[in-house]
Amino acid sequence: MSGFSLSNILKLLEKANDKGVSISFADDELSVHVQKGMQIDPELLNELKDNKGSLVYYFQQFASTADGASYRAPIVRFDRNKMTQVPLSFSQERLWFIDQLEGSVQYHLPTVLRLQGDLNLDALNRALQSIINRHEVLRTVIREEDGNGYQYVTEENQFQVIFIEGSEYKERKLRDAFVEKLIRKPFDLSTDHMLRADLIRLAPNDYILVVTMHHIAADAWSTSVLVREVMELYSSYAENRTPRLLSLPIQYADYAVWQRDYLRGEVLEKKMHYWKNKLNGAATLQLPTDFPRPAFQNSQGANAEFIIDKTLLDQLQKLSKQQGATLFMTLLAAFKVLLHRYSSQDDICVGTSMASREHQELENLIGFFVNTLTLRSVIDSKASFTQLLQQVRTTTLQAYENLDVPFEKVVEAVVKERDPGRNPLFQVMLVLANTPEVSALRLNEIQLSKENYDPNISKFDLTFFMTETSAGMDGLVQYRTDLFKEETIVRMVDHYTELLSAIAKSPAQQIGLLSMVGEAEKQQLLHGFNESVVDYPKNKTIVDFFEELAAKTPDNIALVFEGERLTYKQLNERSNQVAHYLRSKGVQEDHLVPLCIERSHYMLIGMLGILKAGAAYVPIEPDFPLERKHFVLNDTQANLVVSTEQSSSTLPPDSDLFVVEIDDLVSAVRAQSTENPSSSRRPHHLAYVIYTSGSTGRPKGVMIEHGNLVDYVFGLRQSIQIDLCRSYALVSSIATDLGNTALYSSLVFGGALHVFSKESVSNIEYLHRYFAEHAIDCLKIVPSHWRALSAPGRPLFPARMLVFGGEALQSELIQNIRQSDIACRIINHYGPTETTIGKLLHIVDPDRTYNKTIPIGKPFSNSGVYILSKDMELCPVGIPGQLYIWGDGVSRGYLNNGELTDQKFLNSRFNKKDRRPMYSTGDIVRWLPDGNIEFIGRADDQVKIRG
Repeated sequence: MSGFSLSNILKLLEKANDKGVSISFADDELSVHVQKGMQIDPELLNELKDNKGSLVYYFQQFASTADGASYRAPIVRFDRNKMTQVPLSFSQERLWFIDQLEGSVQYHLPTVLRLQGDLNLDALNRALQSIINRHEVLRTVIREEDGNGYQYVTEENQFQVIFIEGSEYKERKLRDAFVEKLIRKPFDLSTDHMLRADLIRLAPNDYILVVTMHHIAADAWSTSVLVREVMELYSSYAENRTPRLLSLPIQYADYAVWQRDYLRGEVLEKKMHYWKNKLNGAATLQLPTDFPRPAFQNSQGANAEFIIDKTLLDQLQKLSKQQGATLFMTLLAAFKVLLHRYSSQDDICVGTSMASREHQELENLIGFFVNTLTLRSVIDSKASFTQLLQQVRTTTLQAYENLDVPFEKVVEAVVKERDPGRNPLFQVMLVLANTPEVSALRLNEIQLSKENYDPNISKFDLTFFMTETSAGMDGLVQYRTDLFKEETIVRMVDHYTELLSAIAKSPAQQIGLLSMVGEAEKQQLLHGFNESVVDYPKNKTIVDFFEELAAKTPDNIALVFEGERLTYKQLNERSNQVAHYLRSKGVQEDHLVPLCIERSHYMLIGMLGILKAGAAYVPIEPDFPLERKHFVLNDTQANLVVSTEQSSSTLPPDSDLFVVEIDDLVSAVRAQSTENPSSSRRPHHLAYVIYTSGSTGRPKGVMIEHGNLVDYVFGLRQSIQIDLCRSYALVSSIATDLGNTALYSSLVFGGALHVFSKESVSNIEYLHRYFAEHAIDCLKIVPSHWRALSAPGRPLFPARMLVFGGEALQSELIQNIRQSDIACRIINHYGPTETTIGKLLHIVDPDRTYNKTIPIGKPFSNSGVYILSKDMELCPVGIPGQLYIWGDGVSRGYLNNGELTDQKFLNSRFNKKDRRPMYSTGDIVRWLPDGNIEFIGRADDQVKIRG
């Protein structure tokens, strides 16, 4: 409220109380009650009438009881003769403990001024000396007895400005470094004045004044008091006149004694009950960071500045007034929406600092009066912003009513376990400056200006400082540099200002639908990061490409398994025989044919035979549990299965199946034609159905078409040139799609596919010997499997390309790989079965420093991705959301499970041209600034074991 002064209102209430007048507030009306037998003073009555608006505002905002009893008794000077040890205030006590444990340079309050002109050094020294004499707290040291600290006021006139001849510091960079050294010089709280002043003479009539106070004796409000008094005292001494300063009725020590006396017993218990109740079970904010959070926090920080223009500020002030809120409440509610979006958390705690100077006698006193409040809100993304604002308003007013309880007392009562890597209760702050303004900086004829100084300190993960100006609002973000990069903070500021604009335009909008993405960033998310386009024949199937290879390079080796080597011609002819036999048994396009074969050359012959017959194969591992085999066979309604004599014995004995064994000795198959069978097979026909349990625990068959596979392999060719590989290792089961990278790349682009039995892939010595004797260009494998196969000092490397997939790739593994002398490229490959093997990849940069995990990369092939919030809004760079994949690789859906298909395969309002829906992966990820995507975790409880 414009012109409102809390201290003046409290003084008026105290004056009324002294004259037997009490004031109550109910139903938005003030009532004045005069004590029986007394008459109200007309002057007092007029004063009450003149301040009616402010009184109403006070009761609405601050009063804790209907009769105005929340105002405090005045603070008076205590008898110095009756108290030998003056206690520390609660806030001082906490800072003293911190100083003893780890030092407290992060709690220094610097003011750096440029002074140009004929400076009166004596007047300056006398001015600062007078301030230290006048404000006892600045010459108060902390002494200790039996582990308890207490205040001791040292003698007057012991201060001296430190003069430094600093012509060598004319260069800004050298000067800044020297100023920082002066500011960061530790205070000895047991001996030093709590203010020191260093005057650096750069040249005649050109000075830098560095005044540093310790927070244990001052706060931001105190800085304004200091500057104002220095100007008056300097002028008075320079002009040889009496300073025009009001006397100080009390000192900080009086406040500390009063606080200890007031905050105890029933008063403290009642206020503490509020904080215990309000903050019980509060969640820890988990903001996404650029660097892993250290086990122990430090205070290394940096600043980033921003501006909110006057137009937007006026709109926010108008909204605040309409909602009966203050500007701070509106800014805070918007800030909580920002944190909700960044963290995906609903329970949000934000800290703020309040200049706890309700008593008029404290307004002109230097001291540590600021208190820290924890403001907790539960965010419902479906609620409107105005609903959240009302919740924040209520919470803030309640916090004001209980402002007296020191933050350290609240922490002590609420926090059960302390995390040394985080601040207790909250990790971020929002502060709207309410310190008194100094109208103009002047020292007589001296030209005076503030020097910008970045203290490189941040006591919290993030602190947003906001200050109203005539041009709008100045903002400054203080952030920990061990957690965040500058570019991340700049983006966060942009998101905050976009959010404020959206709120000003549509305050009744749902929180989850409020936009914080500017048009430029929106285009980047939709198009700049999704420009993956691949050209390839859209009318061909996987079989078409394989048959062309067999005709073009018939004598090239296509498959190697133990002692068996098949050329492309041989593999083509053997699989043709299987295809002809299956066609004779009625197998048609889009029929599902289970394939239950041990890992061998027969597996490839059977698979290709089914595809050539126009059908889709359904891989079943011979050692699958019978229950799973039953489920797959029943779900596919299969009446025929392709197997071998060895594997057919593992099929359920009670299944009514016709088993086609394709061993060498099966005459019925070997009697078939070796020519390519004619087929009506097209890219939209199914190639395979792979059953994956996923997050439901119930197997579900993912239907992959030929067109999906063709898009995939040509995407690999364009992005990582996989077609240059001439040999591939297949070390995984085809019952998952992990190995299909090697399998289909070899079938489409040529090269030998080396198939490894289940027994051989667990034999480390055999594999290392095999890779040494055979030139294997490409290996696709799960990171944990590769680690298990890599003996100490003997990592298993292919010649050209090591592709990881199936689980998160840890940067620690890459660090170990870098220690080896290798030539092959390392690729991190990501993608669920539902989008055909993979749709993202990242080529590991050997010179790049990665976070805990390697990015899962960028989209490739004809595909794209969205990262969306739970309200299906675009998540900006850096903000976690769920990953959705669209494009030519998205599968047909789940076999015989239309309900789940509808849940997971969704129409997109962002890409209406694409004929396929987008697939909801259930993976939580975020965009990195370079367009790569970082995997964070699952939206459900799904756990992957070796892929």
